Amino acid sequence: MAQSKEDRQKELNRLLDQAKDGFRKFGKELGVLAKKSEKGLAKVSKSGKIQLDIMGLNVQKEKLFYDIGKKVADLNTKKDLGLAELESYWRKMDKIHKEVESKRKALSSVKGEE
Repeated sequence: MAQSKEDRQKELNRLLDQAKDGFRKFGKELGVLAKKSEKGLAKVSKSGKIQLDIMGLNVQKEKLFYDIGKKVADLNTKKDLGLAELESYWRKMDKIHKEVESKRKALSSVKGEE
């Protein structure tokens, strides 16, 4: 059956109204997703900052361990601290120190050959 011009116009308007409703719903859903994404990004950003803060604090802690170790080693060269727990470290340090001195002598003899 042939539709009149008015019937086609009504059908087109009905389809356009359905499309508008669909787009409105789609827009609302996108808005909700955008808010969720924004919250998710904020959460990720905040947790990333906290992780960087933790890493920075751990670096500070490691530097303190290093500084304490240097201070203890320096004190031990001036007087025997008598810490049996550190004896194996002192022996290793003495061994490394002797190796460094040996390498320095080897280096100076190589430089002297030039």
